[in-house]
Parts: sequence; C-alpha cells; structure tokens
Amino acid sequence: MNQMLLKEALNQMKSDFEEAIKTATYINTKGKKVQKDNGQKAKEALIRSSTFINKIHEVVKESLNKKLLEEGFSEFKIHPPIGKSSPELDVWGFLKKKKQDIVVTFKPHKQSEKIKQGPLINQIDKLGKKVTEKSIVIGVRSQLSSIDNNFDTLMERAFAEAMNLHIRHPELIMGEVYLLIVKEYDKHAMEKNEVKFVDKYTNVERFISLFNGISHRKCKAKKRRMTDSYKYESSSLLLVDFSQNPVKIYTKIEELKADGIVSEDFNEDFVSLSPIGFTNRLLNCYKERHGIE
Repeated sequence: MNQMLLKEALNQMKSDFEEAIKTATYINTKGKKVQKDNGQKAKEALIRSSTFINKIHEVVKESLNKKLLEEGFSEFKIHPPIGKSSPELDVWGFLKKKKQDIVVTFKPHKQSEKIKQGPLINQIDKLGKKVTEKSIVIGVRSQLSSIDNNFDTLMERAFAEAMNLHIRHPELIMGEVYLLIVKEYDKHAMEKNEVKFVDKYTNVERFISLFNGISHRKCKAKKRRMTDSYKYESSSLLLVDFSQNPVKIYTKIEELKADGIVSEDFNEDFVSLSPIGFTNRLLNCYKERHGIE
C-alpha cells in the first residue's frame, strides 16, 4: 500500500477518533454532526459509521489502481469507484451472496447466470462465476476496542468469508486488510470525554499467528483442494499505535520487539503480513494464477 496515503489516512482517523471522544459528537454518513451522551458513545457511533474505515478503503483502492496501471492492466474496474463508498458489488459464494468492501473486475465485467448447484441453486448470480474467478476481492476490517473479548468472533468471520467464496470460486484472488490498534483507548476516560490509553499492549502475537494461519494461499496449484479454501491469498495486518503522534505503523517484527509489543523469542513471519508490499503480493499472485506475464 502507498505509505504516504496510509499515514495520512491513519492520522486523520486518529484526529477524528479523539475529536469524537473530547466533544461527544461525531459526523455521520450524511455529513451531519450528531451529539451523544459522552465520548465513549460518540466513539462507538463513529466506528459504526462507514466514513471512518472508508479512509482505509480509499488507500487500498488508490494503491491498487496505481499498481494495476503500472503492470499494464487497462480494462479493469474498481468497485466502489475511487472516492465513493457505493455501490458495493454483490459476490455470490457457496452459502450466500454478500456485498464486498472492494472488488476489482476485468473485462468482461458481468456475465449473469443461474446457479446450477449447491444451496443457492436457481438463484441468479448477476456477476457470474467466470467473471468472479478472474476478479480480486478484498475485505477491510478494524478492531479498535474490546479486542481480546471479541477475538474469536472476529476471526471466525474472516475464516468464513474466504471459505464461502473460495468453495464456489477456487481461483478467486482474495485479500484481507485488518486494522488493529496495539494500545486501546481507556473506556472509563472516554466516558468523561478524556483521551487516555490503557497501560498495556494488545495481544498482538496471537493475531500474527492467526493471520499467518489463514493467509498465504498458494498462487498456483495443480489441483485446488477444499482444505485451503479458508485462506486468503494475501493479508495485511495493519498494526498501529494511536497513542503516538503521528500514528506509528509497524511494518517489521523488529519494530514490534523494540517497543515490547511482542516478546524477543517471538519469531513468526510478519514480512508477508506487512502493509508494505500488500498490493504487490496480490497482483503478483493474480498474474501467476492466470498466467499473465
């Protein structure tokens, strides 16, 4: 991902987040300022508003667009278009259809067809299986509070998302961008409209371990197996520290060790989860899978 755009987006997100806490207000999706009872409730409303995480969506879309053009691709479309949060594209999986955060389609961009087997038999897939398998689908998610309490639920969703689409579309390239703060805001301080941080780090090690487990799906395989359907071709675990100004983005395991966020003997791979190179990893995998020189 473009590092300059990413830094700008994250610093703006920090500013918006802390403004909501201090004023107990937030700007909703219609651009209107909404008053809440306290900073904690305003923060929660801001997170639920798509305008907050859409800043990361835009970084991903602009980075993809630049890389696709550099690689010589011309007949592609990014959904939603750059600068817009809608319309999101429906992608039909094995169990259900779902609007996806970011989808890149290549010509032809739509070949509507009737689903011939599985739980969705006889439903009309407006995108079409052939188009979907030549597309790139990226999910963008974040966890900014109650991280440890929600870990299992959050990871089950990520697991199920890839499984649902890959079962029906084995050749589909999927990416995941996951924003995680390494130090949470203090809930009790937010209730008083104060910006403070808890005095401990998030358990980052288990996030790194899990994302390594559900990522790095082989770009090329003689035969696709159901056993790797839950994996993303590439993920970006976006580890950031909002307690620092400007926001610190971690891109290397050595940086995490130096700040005491992971232990010295923790040596799992983080290079292939870093935001640096995420776009390249996806496009390289796409080209390898579809035999593009």
